[in-house]
Amino acid sequence: MREITKMSSPEIVAQRAQNYDHHYRTAGWKAERWTQEKVESFLAYAVDVDQGGYLNGREVQYGLRAVGAPDCAGMKILDYCCGTGITALYFALCGAEVWAFDASPEAIHIAAESAKLSGVADRVHFEVLDAQALPYEDGFFDAVFCQSALHIVIDYPKCPHELARILKPGGSVVFCEEGLGYNPLLKPIRWLRRRKWIKCGGRPLKYPDIEQFGQPFSRTHIQHFNLLTQVKTAFRRQLERQGGLRPWARRLLHGTEKLDRMLLRALPCLKRYCGTVVIVYTR
Repeated sequence: MREITKMSSPEIVAQRAQNYDHHYRTAGWKAERWTQEKVESFLAYAVDVDQGGYLNGREVQYGLRAVGAPDCAGMKILDYCCGTGITALYFALCGAEVWAFDASPEAIHIAAESAKLSGVADRVHFEVLDAQALPYEDGFFDAVFCQSALHIVIDYPKCPHELARILKPGGSVVFCEEGLGYNPLLKPIRWLRRRKWIKCGGRPLKYPDIEQFGQPFSRTHIQHFNLLTQVKTAFRRQLERQGGLRPWARRLLHGTEKLDRMLLRALPCLKRYCGTVVIVYTR
């Protein structure tokens, strides 16, 4: 517990935010004009489209549907640890009223400028906040969405209670995350991918972590993705350089997805070795 308290201190949170600021400034992130169609194209699963797309599109699309998108007009949605705000803008473009926050001022600046360019500045409200102390009223939100931050806030003990507090009864918190920390084959890959993020914090999740975080909620559901299909990460550069996966790569990954479904149905114990998960907590 002493280690968790140390990791959740305001000084550690601020230091991690500064590291993210540095990343956004040096990696070429900038404000953009987004439309609903452009976001959907950007997040389309790369295996299903000829050009562009996103290797984790299947999981993100599952998470967005779990929130209610694209039929979320009139909902109040929180984009939790929103980064540069692309999914927050998407919810707003779909007609929701959106609040979004991040600890990185640089990310929020980019997100707010993108909201202006996209014509939704009146429907999405960006703030710089610490996830451990949210200023929203009890039972304010219909749903909360978060992409790739549970592995960081898992060590902030106040976060699950704050999330449960601001959700309406029956509302859901949806986390799209990298896989759990059980697959030894993924450890060196993740280490290589996350070297530049090491100062930003985070660690692989395990089932007890997820269960503990879910204590203030009435239900926890974990959807597992990419057992053998996690080999898709090997095609990341091909996607970036070619603007799309080669036909043979798409056929290969379609085949591994079918095999994944068969294996996970026959041997559920293999789920813990999957490459990505979507975690849904229900209030």
